[in-house]
Formats: sequence, C-alpha cells, structure tokens
Amino acid sequence: MSVLTLVGITLSVLLINEALDRLRVRAVESNIDFILTELRDSVEASVSLGLLLPEIHVAQDLIERARLGNQEILAVEIFDPSGVSVYNTDRGSIGERVTDDWLEAIRLRDDSRRWRLEQLDTVVVGEEIRNDFGEPVGHLAVTLAGAAHGDGLVGAVATRFAVVAAAGVLIVALLSALMFHIATRDLRMVARQLYGQEPLGGPSAEPGTLAAAAVAMCAAIDETIVEVDLAAEKVRALDQDEEIAAEDVHEPA
Repeated sequence: MSVLTLVGITLSVLLINEALDRLRVRAVESNIDFILTELRDSVEASVSLGLLLPEIHVAQDLIERARLGNQEILAVEIFDPSGVSVYNTDRGSIGERVTDDWLEAIRLRDDSRRWRLEQLDTVVVGEEIRNDFGEPVGHLAVTLAGAAHGDGLVGAVATRFAVVAAAGVLIVALLSALMFHIATRDLRMVARQLYGQEPLGGPSAEPGTLAAAAVAMCAAIDETIVEVDLAAEKVRALDQDEEIAAEDVHEPA
C-alpha cells in the first residue's frame, strides 16, 4: 500500500467525519430551537393573559419535562430582566442571580431574540420572552452539556471512522491484489514456459516483453548447448586420431 493511498484514505475519512459532525450539530441545534420556541410561546401566551412571570407556575412543569426528554440538556431556567432565576430545573438555584457572562451575552446579542454563550464545558442558548407590546419580561435559557455532547459525537464519529477505514483498507487491498496480478502476469507465463507447462513464444512474446526475453534466453541456451556438444565431438575426434597415430608408431616395421 503506497503512501499516497494511505493519505487519500485518511483525507476521505476526515472529510466524512467532518460532514457527520456538522450534521450532528445541526440536528442538536434544530432540536434545541424547537424546544426554545415551544417554551417561549407557552410562557408568552400566559403573559398575554395578564399574568406576571412569577405567577406562571405551569412554567416549572414545562421546563422540567423539556429537560427530562433530552439527554443533551443539562438545565433549563427562566429568569427576569434583572437576571434573577424564577423557574429552574435545578430548584435549589431558584432566586439566585445568573452569571454576569449570561447578562453580557444578552447585551451583546444582535437584533434577534436569540443569544448564545459557549463556555469550557457547556453551551448556553437563550431566548427573550416578550409581552404583547414587544417589551422584554424575562429570558429563557437552555444549558447544553458540551463535554457530554462531545463524547457522544466522538463515539459516533469513531464508529463511522472504523467502518469507513475498514472499507477503505478492503478496497485498497483488492486494488493492490489486482495490480499485483497484472504486473506479474508475464512473469508467471515465463515460469510456466520454463517449466514446460506452455510452449515458448505465443502471442504475448512481443519484442521488449518479459516473454520475448525469456524466449531469447532459452534460444541462446539451446544454441550454447549445441555449440558445446559440437566442441565435445571435435575433442573426442582429436583424441581418437591421436590414439590411432600412437598405435601406428609403436607397431613393428
């Protein structure tokens, strides 16, 4: 397996993983967007009836159900414009003030209702709650487990990486086997010819090919053998002539 092939497989796997990562993030964000919209509409409907934010007790049940139905969500809370938590899935935090980072994210948001804050191990997505006059009466915030989400994403990507890598290795192995078969075709044919399994020559013995070289080599070997045999015959003939001459010399006159 060549280095270029390995690099190609690695790049393909990375591109696929990046695409899967984006799809996963989009799916989570779409789910959170739906939850925020549903909760906001429910609370604003109660505000339209003239209820103040602390009087909408059903909001506590709504945020707790939203929290239980989604593994990505760590907490859901509703706080007033001053930053005091009114409803919270962590009931022990009700009445406490949200962090200054949250208030800063609200202040720096664009013209939309939505605001977002990414921290080391969490991601907070918030939505402004307004009355019928378009005035803010509070905020709804969903805290996502960044680490847990990342672990889940890594697990999913690792599984897909293993599948893609295995498929890539299998494809490369098949291509390598095919290329090896093609590259050694002439060599295997020459071996069969040398072992007498096929006649020398044939349509594949074109000039410049391995088969042609083998044919030429075999012809040269045969020619050399013939020359050696002829030389041996000449030597034997000379020996016989010398023996005959020696016998004639030793015969009495």
